[in-house]
Amino acid sequence: MLNINKTYQRAHGDIDVKIKDNQISKFFQSGSAKVFYPKCHDEIKELVLVNTAGGLTSGDEFSYNIDINNESSVFVTTQTAERAYKGLEKSSNIKVELSIDRSSNLYWIPQELILFNNCNLRRDINVNVKGCSNFLLAETTIFGRTAMGEYLEEGTFIDNWRIYEDTKLLHAEALNLIGNIKEQLSKIASTNSGVAICNIFVCGKNFLNNEDELKKNIINTETVLLSHSTWNDKLLIRMVAQDAYDLKKIQKKILLCLSNNSLPKVWNN
Repeated sequence: MLNINKTYQRAHGDIDVKIKDNQISKFFQSGSAKVFYPKCHDEIKELVLVNTAGGLTSGDEFSYNIDINNESSVFVTTQTAERAYKGLEKSSNIKVELSIDRSSNLYWIPQELILFNNCNLRRDINVNVKGCSNFLLAETTIFGRTAMGEYLEEGTFIDNWRIYEDTKLLHAEALNLIGNIKEQLSKIASTNSGVAICNIFVCGKNFLNNEDELKKNIINTETVLLSHSTWNDKLLIRMVAQDAYDLKKIQKKILLCLSNNSLPKVWNN
């Protein structure tokens, strides 16, 4: 019998960008990872990440290194939702390294991550802020292609965040979903069978100036449950939803309160 060893093509991509004075001072991209910095006259500039492979599956490797300096103010987002497809071999991996100096503002607000059945994804996000940095992170995860009536049953999703302030650990998140994800999400202590989650972390006085208006939007609805904590110029908001569309609407309202009433233009597409 003829033995044929199948070798599957894998997607790889690397981004290394430094922004100084709201201008690109270092620009590197390779593989399936692309980045765009559209010209605009807005106060907050826009850095758009694109995965030209169209999604993630076993063995894919993507790395993003972004450094914001010298009174820069930047949205970092994605052109569209990222998709983690079926992957039965080794995991796909996303590694994110973000740095912000004392005088700058960074909004890390990629569009949603959609997990498909039998996905296999590991993501690591490491952030380094200075004492006076203004940083916002908003990550949304949808468990299945819910708009098409598909829901996540099985898979692996390992997600780790580490946020450091002057090399001291400021905040950490760890999410491990392995095996029967549907059963794990059904428990009251997790999502109570929710189909989408969003976590928003904020640090810096500039982003919290509109706190009174912000709290008007942190209100439970029939399909979205929210909670928040504040401490030492930090804010953490958690959302769990029975409907991903409703979650996105509330997320936008919250982000508008934190970003001088503006959002990335690609969010309107």
